[in-house]
Amino acid sequence: MSSTEIPDLSGMLRFVGCVRDLGKRGMRAALASAPKCRLGMLENLHFQIEQHGQDGAIYVSVLARAMHQPMPAVSRGLRFMEQDGHIIRETDPCDRRKTLVRITPEGERARLACEEAINAYFSRVMARLTPEQLAQMIAVKDAFLAAIEAENDVLEQANSKQKGEPPQ
Repeated sequence: MSSTEIPDLSGMLRFVGCVRDLGKRGMRAALASAPKCRLGMLENLHFQIEQHGQDGAIYVSVLARAMHQPMPAVSRGLRFMEQDGHIIRETDPCDRRKTLVRITPEGERARLACEEAINAYFSRVMARLTPEQLAQMIAVKDAFLAAIEAENDVLEQANSKQKGEPPQ
């Protein structure tokens, strides 16, 4: 492939930036009539409870570790969601040194309503594409992500060799 066939970096960054900015603007508008919530934080908490929690709860320490975030940052985010009434923190009855986090029914309703609003927005966006355009976009998206993952693997292996670390 010649260098003229490869899109320039600034064009690619502009495209990604436009998708991000326009998507955020559309999602904000789509969420205008949904319950107010910290959707990103609630979604992440929900995911972490599903992956690492038990009985619909997760320890704050496990949450921080799973999110690769320091405890003070996680606690601050939890405090905001607690003030909104979307989570509760409770002391573990088996080990009073540990704190469990649960999403409240109100928080779950807000998360699902916001998720539904965003899904409806993106469904309307996708409906503006022809079936052929949609199929092309999905194929190119998948190929592009696979190419990025393959290149990242090569770079990570090369960096590991330079540092003398065992390959992953």
